Amino acid sequence: MEYRIIRVYRVAAGSQVEATDRFMQARELGVECDYHVRDIVKGEPVGVSRPVARPVSWWVLVKRQLLGR
Repeated sequence: MEYRIIRVYRVAAGSQVEATDRFMQARELGVECDYHVRDIVKGEPVGVSRPVARPVSWWVLVKRQLLGR
């Protein structure tokens, strides 16, 4: 199972650009924890699908290795 981890920060500013600049400065200085409010963890599937592997005989594997396919 995969989890989503969301970090919530609160930055006081007059505009979104100013808030982004302040937060980036805080990250550069290593003090972004001053703006950290909370973490949210959700344990729902994220939508990762894996292909179903079909069983392959050992002879087919040997042929693939020898012929480079």
